[in-house]
Amino acid sequence: MDTIRITQPAPTTTRELRGLELYREKANEITHEGRGVYTVPGCSATQGRGTYTVNLAVFGGKESCDCLDHRHHPECSCKHLVAVTIHRAKTTSRRRREAAARREARKAVHANLASLAGAGV
Repeated sequence: MDTIRITQPAPTTTRELRGLELYREKANEITHEGRGVYTVPGCSATQGRGTYTVNLAVFGGKESCDCLDHRHHPECSCKHLVAVTIHRAKTTSRRRREAAARREARKAVHANLASLAGAGV
């Protein structure tokens, strides 16, 4: 009899949880600068840092953030990278839903116009 192995998901890290918290608290302050680059607000005023620049490397390369955590641990995603990844996924999903709704509305208008034209109105 063959043994079935079920791969367990990786445990959630503190960085991921902090990124989720950052997104929840400051999503409206995350700005897309273009070409996969975002500006993310800092969390603590004690560091004296207003924002961080995150590059998701959507056009190739390696994702990066200019925070100290990412500089010291480039193999890990810092909380800013996690927050921006969530932000990008949610905004992309919302834009796709809105575009689909606009397409459906246009189809309905065209169908109504066609039925009016067929009725001789």
